[in-house]
Amino acid sequence: MSSRQRTVIIFKSGSETDDVYAETLEKHDFRPVFVPTLSFGFKNLPELRQKLQTPDKYAGIIFTSPRCVEAVAESLNLGQLPGGWKLLHNYAVGEVTHNLALSTLDQLFTHGKQTGNARALGDYIVETFDGSRDLPLLIPCGNLATDTLLSKLAENGFALDACEVYNTLCHPELAENVERAIATYGDSIEFLAFFSPSGVNCAQEYFRARNLSMDKWKLVAIGPSTRRALESQGLKVYCTAERPTVEHLVKVLLNPQDSRERLLKERERLAMENNN
Repeated sequence: MSSRQRTVIIFKSGSETDDVYAETLEKHDFRPVFVPTLSFGFKNLPELRQKLQTPDKYAGIIFTSPRCVEAVAESLNLGQLPGGWKLLHNYAVGEVTHNLALSTLDQLFTHGKQTGNARALGDYIVETFDGSRDLPLLIPCGNLATDTLLSKLAENGFALDACEVYNTLCHPELAENVERAIATYGDSIEFLAFFSPSGVNCAQEYFRARNLSMDKWKLVAIGPSTRRALESQGLKVYCTAERPTVEHLVKVLLNPQDSRERLLKERERLAMENNN
């Protein structure tokens, strides 16, 4: 290990991308320490399966997270997705979700992977959708899903069929894993990086219960909704990655000022829109 390495505790659900994150961060002299933050349980899969059998009743499907793709695959018992879906308007938030749909749902192609968050995907769909808005978009989602995407689409005349297909819970070993990380790396920990609002809430529960402030570390948000979740807890965000990729994470860790300037411009733009 290089003496110059800076430790990043990554509050993230475990996935096949962890190795990619670790390798890329280590190349830039960061030491990543992964703390699984959330656990998931599927539900309502028979209902979802029934909906998936009738693609002719839908305008398309929207995947807002990898768990949504996994729920669809699980509901089909890992069988084939009816081919009619490939002819529809299908969307995914982020590259990980897009790639998972390709690999597990018979090469189902989705649009919008470059958007990176629900708000941006909503804007993208509104701007580019060229189909009929009379048929609903199927949206498998979790119990903690926000209304950001649904509100944006509903306001613009889209019919929606949201189906709650998984529960999000704090990981049962979260406390044990955080304590191990702090005990092992101690004062070398410089950053805490968060990938979701629910991950923020679970971590904050742990730190509050032990009367510890997360502000003693530099807090990194992956995406604007995660930043807002940290700020709503009264916490100061050091920098924000635009999208949930390791490249964007490394970029803001190396150049946090760029993130702050981008956020300042965004807030100025929103203030001007609100005043008009």
